[in-house]
Amino acid sequence: MRYNRRKFIKNTVSGTIGITCTSILQSFARERNLRNNKTLVKKAVAILEDGCSLAIPYWMIDSGKRGPSLVLIAAQHGNEVQGAEVARRFQKLCSEQLIAGKVWLIPMANLPAIRKRRHSFDLGPEENNRLNPHKLHNMQRHWPGNPEGNDTGRIAWSLYQSIFRHCSHVVDLHCWEHVKAAETLVYYDHEPSRIMGDVTTTRFISSSPVPEVKSNTLMLRRLMVEKGNGAITIELSGQYQIQELQVQTGLSSMINIAKRLGMIQGEPELSGKHIERRSDNSHEVVASCSGIFMPGFSEEKGRILVPEDNVIKGQMLGHIINEIDLKKEIVHAPVNGYLWQFGVCHWALCDASLPAQHPYVEAGGRLALIITVEDDFH
Repeated sequence: MRYNRRKFIKNTVSGTIGITCTSILQSFARERNLRNNKTLVKKAVAILEDGCSLAIPYWMIDSGKRGPSLVLIAAQHGNEVQGAEVARRFQKLCSEQLIAGKVWLIPMANLPAIRKRRHSFDLGPEENNRLNPHKLHNMQRHWPGNPEGNDTGRIAWSLYQSIFRHCSHVVDLHCWEHVKAAETLVYYDHEPSRIMGDVTTTRFISSSPVPEVKSNTLMLRRLMVEKGNGAITIELSGQYQIQELQVQTGLSSMINIAKRLGMIQGEPELSGKHIERRSDNSHEVVASCSGIFMPGFSEEKGRILVPEDNVIKGQMLGHIINEIDLKKEIVHAPVNGYLWQFGVCHWALCDASLPAQHPYVEAGGRLALIITVEDDFH
């Protein structure tokens, strides 16, 4: 496994500084020895409650040789769409470079929710899953599905029967609010999952123990671990949109995982160690007054600050126009570190509701979460 931080951290077209994947992908393109693996578009067919059928398409790439069976599932939630493009690009790479095992790629798992352009298809405009007390159509809560359940459970069942019961490793690709940085979620006490999480290219990683099973229906990652399979979740940054930097992060993570599993030639290439987000290294920055928040501008980067940016203690993160006396209240970074969350996001709805994106902030409201690191990043 090769580490070269300077090689992989650079200014992107948008000016964002973070763990980028351009070098990984260019290196992969130079080194590849093209193959012609069998690639099929197949469909998992669910019979819905009204008796109609719904086909969920997916790619299956077979190397023709024994090895792991890796699944990438994207868009379990209809507003989390960046993984669809990750799946498309990884399909092309696998068709040319897969040397062992099989790969299943599901770019649009929850097609009804995608067609409704919602997290779940039963939600209305500017509604978010977190405010839905029942979560009846949250696909993530339905695994392994139910052929006699509601439509979402039936779709999950068809995918499980067609794909997941055959697999050995799973990457569940999601997207959370744009104010949060991309992050890998992994169970640290499950070795098949941990080795996958170790080679992703998100800057941040969050580790937790395998939780106790308390229900017959589980989140997909927990179900796969219960069956002895390796499984991780990757949260890219931003819903209702597709950003090139996020797609590259997802794609390079998949390449590294495939290399780690011996499915693609080469060693995983990383820019350095992940930054683990924990309670003891997370520092919240809150508003000192109520008013309009203006994010800080970085002269070095030529743009406003965004999640994943490194900041220095005392650096100006922005300012608030005080609603009482109109004074400019400067917001400073209390520590050195990296921005895991940055910007105003009301009620955790900022990627589902325009009012939730409003720059008005109440006194005490969170403006940023900075994660400190032991190593100096300058």
